[in-house]
Amino acid sequence: MAQPEYRSFRQGDEESLVALWNSQLVRDPISLDLFCRQTLADPNFAEDGLPVAFSGGAMVGFALVVAPGTPRVFAQPPGIGRLSAIAVDPAFRKQGVGNSLLERAMAFLKKRVCTRAVTVAPEYFTAGVDLDAYQAAVVFLNRRGFTMSGEAVGMGRKLVDLSWPSEGRVAESRTKAEGIEVRTFRPRDTMSVTAFFREEFPDWLWYFELKLGREDPPDDIIVAVRSGNVIGYCQRLESDHVGPFGMAKAWRGRGIGTVMLFRLLESMARRGFRFAWFGETGRARTYYERAGFEVLRRYAVMERDLTVPPPRGERSV
Repeated sequence: MAQPEYRSFRQGDEESLVALWNSQLVRDPISLDLFCRQTLADPNFAEDGLPVAFSGGAMVGFALVVAPGTPRVFAQPPGIGRLSAIAVDPAFRKQGVGNSLLERAMAFLKKRVCTRAVTVAPEYFTAGVDLDAYQAAVVFLNRRGFTMSGEAVGMGRKLVDLSWPSEGRVAESRTKAEGIEVRTFRPRDTMSVTAFFREEFPDWLWYFELKLGREDPPDDIIVAVRSGNVIGYCQRLESDHVGPFGMAKAWRGRGIGTVMLFRLLESMARRGFRFAWFGETGRARTYYERAGFEVLRRYAVMERDLTVPPPRGERSV
């Protein structure tokens, strides 16, 4: 079998890449619209950061990396690039294709003065490499200098027979007594929500802008308001995907977030949703377990030091 040809992504490759993505990254399917909107339209996207492999006119592999630049979804620290996805047609595996694509991608990050690469893809709402679905990818990356620096989890729960935890009802009464209103978002809240995100979670503002652009039902967003200022936010992102969800630092630990979350889950249940899930819950796993959520996916968070050569025997062909 002839060696594939390698080059950078070009206009016109979109459909081929999405088809290969969906055939190999089966737990994380994307649409052509999603790829164009969240990758190609990303101000940090660069063609050289998406090396592709072709054989006989068909795309047989790709690797997508993004270097720090203009913050869009999550601001990357200086010097840290992210490996968002890598896939190779099964017929071309164990022939050096994946390694060649990966090293081309790492070379791009080095040119952008990155000293480290991490496996995280916030633009596709994944928190790492799925430990159950893509174990072969974990092994592949480990052999090429990536080490596991942590584990993240995605969690979900059924909305059938939804009931509040006892702590939630107590918090609801306390919240009212403190003059905090937990309610559906209103257009006049826009400036306050924007200020909330800029102060507390600047990386999340894009999700709010995306939500407003969709013109979804108002009860898709629940806010906590005190003295006219938004101090908490919880939304349904799309389908049965929930997030972002967070409280202002000064108001955490009072149960206000639980009130917001269950108000949102109730509205989703009323509209016929039977499930709700978070792509990644950070360090709050025990909190979500108390709220009835269970672990759905486990992700390996991996990283590679780009200041050292790749392992012997794994150099780019």
